[in-house]
Amino acid sequence: MKKFVAVVFALAVLCSTAFASLAADNDTGKPMQLIVPYGAGGLTDIAARLVAERMGKILQNKILVVNKPGAGTSIASGYVAASAPDGHTMLINMTGGAVVTPMIMPKISYKMTDLKPIGKMMSAVYLVLAGRDVPVNSLPELVVYVKRNAGKVAFGSPGVGTVNHLAMEQLNAQHKLDMQHIPYTSELQVVNAIMGGHIQAGAVTVPFSLKYIQANQVKALAVLGTSRDPLLSQVSTSTEQGFPDLIASIYNVLFVPAKTPAPVVKRLEDALSEALKEPELVSRLGKMRFKIDFLTSADTERFLESEVKKWSAVVKRSGITVQ
Repeated sequence: MKKFVAVVFALAVLCSTAFASLAADNDTGKPMQLIVPYGAGGLTDIAARLVAERMGKILQNKILVVNKPGAGTSIASGYVAASAPDGHTMLINMTGGAVVTPMIMPKISYKMTDLKPIGKMMSAVYLVLAGRDVPVNSLPELVVYVKRNAGKVAFGSPGVGTVNHLAMEQLNAQHKLDMQHIPYTSELQVVNAIMGGHIQAGAVTVPFSLKYIQANQVKALAVLGTSRDPLLSQVSTSTEQGFPDLIASIYNVLFVPAKTPAPVVKRLEDALSEALKEPELVSRLGKMRFKIDFLTSADTERFLESEVKKWSAVVKRSGITVQ
């Protein structure tokens, strides 16, 4: 009985300390930080600022958004992993940075296990695009075209190890294709390269590519998902076209240092969940073609484990590494 009382007392102290950590800083005016591993003005940066504003109101504390771009998001991720585990320093990251960077950059200063997810926030799917002059209108036609033009077809991505890159490498591997990868630094550069005829194809997110498709400047061959986009209802999915394994989405996840106490993580998880139900936020993210796709901390951990398994197979087959 004494041992039970001691355990209960210890848990009570932990909970009260964790909550006091955030509450005390509300009194002193010390703000929280949300670290963005990309430059200002991009989709993730905009989404981070919208969510930070709502979460700050819920937590009754100001959340400063700080951009720390570079090195495949490892600069920002390493910074948060090494921060005090008190819930005041959070990271927002996407598929490539959260899952793929630790696989392909063995010399980074942190491990994926040094970060704990607060929750999954939102997601958007990818499309495979082709130039207007490329004589294909679907994934099966692209496969045939690449095989007939061996060594002459190239695809672009925003960088080595991005999901844009891995999705096309998966297509290469599964169908024994030899498309050459041309790395750029943004999806804008990829789309411009497709429109300019410098490359023939690429995987680009729906939020970014939509306006170019609607303007008839590029062709959308397939949605890399299981359901069509309402604004691109004429574009069939990879599943419909007979490529059920070619599924790729961009998602944003919030993280804190791994040793952050469970009560603090839960409070942040609850604040994130509440923020993502706010109608104005849902509307603004919807206009950016982001879908609210909330998962709890525990469910996000399981989701990330499945993503690691999926993309590590592609990385291994493709031999992708960054020193």
